[in-house]
Amino acid sequence: MSTIVKRPYHSPLRRAQADATRARILDAALLLFSESGYAATTITAVAREAGVVPETIYASFGTKKALIDGLIDRAAPPGTASTLETRWVAEAGDPPAQLAVIAGFAADFWSTNDALVRVLRQGSGDAEIGAEWTERQEARRVLFGNALAGWPAGVRKAGLTRERAADLVWALTSDELFHLLVIDRGWPVEAYRVWLTSALRSALLR
Repeated sequence: MSTIVKRPYHSPLRRAQADATRARILDAALLLFSESGYAATTITAVAREAGVVPETIYASFGTKKALIDGLIDRAAPPGTASTLETRWVAEAGDPPAQLAVIAGFAADFWSTNDALVRVLRQGSGDAEIGAEWTERQEARRVLFGNALAGWPAGVRKAGLTRERAADLVWALTSDELFHLLVIDRGWPVEAYRVWLTSALRSALLR
C-alpha cells in the first residue's frame, strides 16, 4: 500500500498578505506606544488601530512584549552590527574615515528609528521592557570598544585610553544628542552627520 506524502503548501500571495498584516500591526503598535506609552496600550487598542481582531495579534506575536521585540527586529535586524563592522574594516588604516562610518551609521539609524527609541527610553522603568534599553546601550558601547581595539598605538589622543575613547564615541553618537540637535533644534540630518564626524575626530584623534 503506497503512502501519500503531503507536501507543505507555500503560497507567495498568502505570505505577502501575512507580511503586510504584520507590518500594519507593528506600525499601529509603534504609533500607540509613542502616543500613550507601552504600559497604557492594550492589545485590543493595537488591533483596532491596525484593523484586525486581537486574535490575529496573539496568533502572530503572542504577547504585547513580542510587539516590542518585533519593532526592534525590524529596526535592527540580525546582521546590523555586522554591517557596521564590515564598513569599519573596509576603512582599516584610515581612522578618520572609520569615524565617518560611525557618524553616518548613527545619523541613519536615529533618524529612521527615533519614535521607537523614544518608546524604549520612556519604558525604561517598565518591568516588561525596562531591560531592553539598558542592554542595547551597553552592547553599543562594547561594539565601539571592540572596534577601537584595532587602532595602532599613537592614533588616539595622548592619555586617552581605549575605554575612555569608547565612552566618548558612545556618548557623542547617543540618541539624546541626536534628538536635541535634529528633533528639538531642527538641524538637518546631514548637518548632524557632518558635525558628528568632526566631533568624533576632534575628541579621539591626535
